[in-house]
Amino acid sequence: MKYRNQISLSLKSLAFAVTLSIAVISEFNIFAVLFFWLTVFILYFRPSFIGNYHCRYAFIILLGVSILGMKILSGNIFVLPGILLYSFIFYLILGIKEVIFIKRSRVYYILGLLLFYNLFSIFFLANKSELFFFKYIGVIIAIFLIFREWLSLISTFHFPKREFIVSAVAALVVAEFLWATALLPIGFIAASNFMTLLVLIIGNFLVNHFIGGISKEYLVQQIVFLVLISIFIFLTSGWFISFV
Repeated sequence: MKYRNQISLSLKSLAFAVTLSIAVISEFNIFAVLFFWLTVFILYFRPSFIGNYHCRYAFIILLGVSILGMKILSGNIFVLPGILLYSFIFYLILGIKEVIFIKRSRVYYILGLLLFYNLFSIFFLANKSELFFFKYIGVIIAIFLIFREWLSLISTFHFPKREFIVSAVAALVVAEFLWATALLPIGFIAASNFMTLLVLIIGNFLVNHFIGGISKEYLVQQIVFLVLISIFIFLTSGWFISFV
């Protein structure tokens, strides 16, 4: 039964890859994109077996991110890796939904980081002169939804109201850093790496907040880790500051 479920999820992921490829080959013709979304929508909401968990927010975000991301990758050698990456993310979403994975929250954590990195990359590559505020708000809402959905899957605690509040606070913190990072003269890869590092640390902090694992030593360790890795990212980004 377990292998049959895994095969079913693999076939669904393959269908995701094929329909996304059609959208790319058609140069994102509106009908091809709608066909991709409709097919994936049916695949997600038609269960292969009984499951009580859902990743609706991650799924909806993936629908948008996969198209925007492939538009950026279209025409270069990263098209196939991009399709495989988004298909893998879809597989993770289905696996959590259909209870394939035992450690659902840990898998969602990986899933969330992949979505975060894609969101940040798309945001930093986007034209800042067009509808910047709406793009900015859209990313922040997506960040809040990912944090909120992830916390709801963690079985060691269940505080819906507090989860909502801390997810909102976390999204606001990320929003401040996202705005500041967008102003830095660094490449999108370095910017995306830094922001993903930030949400990684914030995610760990949220979990420790709920389980009572926040201590002075923990905070010092996280701050030192953030500072050291941030310095490495910025030093290897090839940015420069002109004093003229």
